[in-house]
Amino acid sequence: TLGYEAASQMKALGIGVSASVGIGGDPINGSSFKDILQLFERDDDTDAVVMIGEIGGPQEAEAAIWARDNMRKPLIAYIAGLSAPKGRRMGHAGAIISAFGESAQEKVEILKEAGVVIVPTPASFGEVVADTLARMKKAA
Repeated sequence: TLGYEAASQMKALGIGVSASVGIGGDPINGSSFKDILQLFERDDDTDAVVMIGEIGGPQEAEAAIWARDNMRKPLIAYIAGLSAPKGRRMGHAGAIISAFGESAQEKVEILKEAGVVIVPTPASFGEVVADTLARMKKAA
């Protein structure tokens, strides 16, 4: 659902979507965020990548570290669950915040440290992507 929201906002601003991939939040996935980032990094039709993650698990952080070390394209991310209290069961896949880490805010901080552009709220997907693409064009 958040993927649809992000795509809708980007479309409204005239920003295209080259592809959308859902890997799910279950413990075992066919592909990881890192696997998908590798594909988008090689795709000439992709200028930036939007990653939507959630509380629990290390995949988003692992992807961000890979992106920091290997991607030239900007990685933009939203982590769902910023308002969730620790220990509260959340999400369709039953993601749970660990009492000793892995909160959404801790995950956001790891992503920021890796250079990921953070989308602060679902209402700002389009704005953040547009601003990031504009900064890229100025830097080029």
